[in-house]
Formats: sequence, structure tokens, C-alpha cells
Amino acid sequence: MIARISSHFDCTEKKLWEKIIDPKSLQFIASPILSIRPLIKGELDVEWIVGKTYELKLYLLNFIPIGHHRIKIIKIDRDSNLIISKESGTLTSEWNHTIRFTQDEQKKLSYTDEIEIKAGWLTMAVWVFAHIFYRHRQRRWKILLK
Repeated sequence: MIARISSHFDCTEKKLWEKIIDPKSLQFIASPILSIRPLIKGELDVEWIVGKTYELKLYLLNFIPIGHHRIKIIKIDRDSNLIISKESGTLTSEWNHTIRFTQDEQKKLSYTDEIEIKAGWLTMAVWVFAHIFYRHRQRRWKILLK
């Protein structure tokens, strides 16, 4: 199943790139619904690296362990404002994430998260969670970008 969630941000492409390339931003925008902790200490202290696989632990509401999650960065394209990751974990065999954004005529960013979800019999529940979670993330992006 595909979940597609879009928003408009009041910022420049440059400002979003400054934040989106930093894994600490992921930790901020996921909070407090999900807490993301690297298995290797300090691994999220530098910019995302194409081709690298990040091994993470996930916690619901910062204290309920919900398993591991793996993120492999496939593409970071600053020219076309595109980030693609292939992800999977304890609850999902596939959680492939594409981020796209463009500046519109009113100088706002049109931003979209698209997530391909495969989770067996849990797919529908995970898809519903993705809609809730990514709407939360996009609200948190607006806070971070101010």
C-alpha cells in the first residue's frame, strides 16, 4: 500500500536542505510519537550518506520498544529536491520512503512524503499509522523550520 501525505512549508529549499540532511532532524520530527536510537552510538551525528544502511531501535512514546528499523539511503538529489530510502524493520518488510519538495509561486515549499508499505497482515494497520505519523512529522517540520 502507498501512503502519500503533503504539506506546504514557509521556508526556502535551502533551509529545508540544511535540516533534512541532518539525521537529528528525523529524531526531532518523529518525537514524541517515535523515538529513534542508533545501534551504533554517534551514527546519527553526521549527514545522511547515500548507500549507507542505518540500524536503529524504535520506541513508541519514547519508552515502549517496538523493535528495530533499518534505513538505507538510496538517493539524495539536491537538484531535483528528492530523497529516497529503502527501509524495513520488525513490523514492516518494506517501508520505502520518498521525499519530494518544490518551491511554488508564493515562495512556499510543496512537500510530499510517499511511503510504500508491506507488512503482511499488518499492512492496513501500519498504513493507518503512517498517515497519522507523517501528518505529525509534517507539523513538526513546520516547528523546526521556523
